Amino acid sequence: MSNKVDLSIKNKVAVIKLNDPSKLNALSVDVKRDLNLFLKELENRDDVEVIVLTGSGKAFCAGGDVKGMGERTTIESLEKISNTTNISLIIQSIKKPVIAAVNGYAFGAGFGLALSCDIVFANPSTKFGLTFNKVGLIPDFGTLYFLPRIVGPWKAKELIFSGAIIDVNEAKELNIVNQVSEDVLDYAIEFAEELADGPVQTLKFVKTILNQTTNSDLKGTITYENQAQVILQQTKDHLEGIQAFKEKREPKFVGK
Repeated sequence: MSNKVDLSIKNKVAVIKLNDPSKLNALSVDVKRDLNLFLKELENRDDVEVIVLTGSGKAFCAGGDVKGMGERTTIESLEKISNTTNISLIIQSIKKPVIAAVNGYAFGAGFGLALSCDIVFANPSTKFGLTFNKVGLIPDFGTLYFLPRIVGPWKAKELIFSGAIIDVNEAKELNIVNQVSEDVLDYAIEFAEELADGPVQTLKFVKTILNQTTNSDLKGTITYENQAQVILQQTKDHLEGIQAFKEKREPKFVGK
């Protein structure tokens, strides 16, 4: 266990905080491992009824860790992307409500991480980013599943094709965000505590039934995302995108 993810429990509410602010809480190997472990642990803890997920510093999660991108083999890419996107499946399979308290940036897989949660609260400075096209990749982490179901397939294509960055007001209008609060973590915890004091078995059945009726193809969508992402990670455009990111310049794509 690293110190890149913190866990606290009070009043039947668990708060998982991504704690790597110098890297904007990107999904590094350590962060993903600890997040996986905590989620699996909390699923079976009797003293926890609701889970709140947030980030430290000025970001909720800046997405995938760019380090190592462009240098992996196909097998390595498939293993890495599967380990990452599996978190979405875990969040959805947990019967307990999972609330995202989004503070600041939620880009790339960080956007998908927020969408994977059952409820999304955000502070006024939050921005959601779909900038996968900057590195020649597609949205993953279940984003291609969740986003069209929230905003509609045509709007989702517009946002994804353009690599949109969505401010909190637009996100609220598009129903990506449930509520906006200046003190978003306190707001989320208070909301979670109210849920935890209620008929929690009802919440579990509601989540299970809604997921079974609306998320029946989530696993299949993630499989397609993973396969496409692995293929795209072998392209010249992806390598150029990563190099441009490291050199802080605009990428020059060639379509290969």
